[in-house]
Amino acid sequence: MTGTVQTQNVDWDAAYTLDTCGQACPQPLLAMRRALGELPAGTLLRVLATDPGSWRDFHSYAELSRRPLLRAEQRGGVFSYWIKRDD
Repeated sequence: MTGTVQTQNVDWDAAYTLDTCGQACPQPLLAMRRALGELPAGTLLRVLATDPGSWRDFHSYAELSRRPLLRAEQRGGVFSYWIKRDD
């Protein structure tokens, strides 16, 4: 991935949350793409997922789309991904 992502001063808790827990691949990624298309520009989106394959899917999407993941983490079997709608 190219470029630098500035994550200082990001209010992670202010993100719009999309819960895709329990959905299997590729549903979490498709739901994220749909949500990004509906949210206003500048909105920070947090996606929750339980599918282990989502880790690979979200990172691949970020690299191929040049829309960087601002943050990604796993806690207790739940994956969280933060991505921002720029356009």
